Amino acid sequence: MQLNIFAKVAPLLKEQKFDIDVDKFIKFMGHYHPEDWVYPSAIHRNLKIDIRTVYEILGLLDSKKYVESYLQIDCPNCQKFTGFTYRSIGDIPQVLSCTNCDFEIVDPLKHAVLIYKVL
Repeated sequence: MQLNIFAKVAPLLKEQKFDIDVDKFIKFMGHYHPEDWVYPSAIHRNLKIDIRTVYEILGLLDSKKYVESYLQIDCPNCQKFTGFTYRSIGDIPQVLSCTNCDFEIVDPLKHAVLIYKVL
C-alpha cells in the first residue's frame, strides 16, 4: 500500500480553516498517485465541497508543489476531451482539431478546463 502523499498537508489545510472535513479530503486524495490527473469536479462531486473551495485548496497544493496545474481542452462539438493538455495559456494554439471527431476548434482557450497533476 502506497503512502498517502497528501497526508502531509493536513496541518496546512486545518491551519487555512477551509470549511471541509480535512480527514475525509485526505482520505479521498489518498487514491491519487504521482502522475495521476486530479479533476476538481470529481472532488466536488464526491465530497460535496463547494467548487470554489476545491479550486482554492488545489491552488494551495499547487503553490506547495504537491500538484501542478494544467489546461485540458474539451471539444465543444462532441463534448469529449480532445487529447490536448497544456501547461499554460500561452501554450494553447489558436486552432486545433479534436482527436475524437475532427472538429476544428477555433479559440480552444474558451474550452479549457483547469485540472491538476499529482507530483
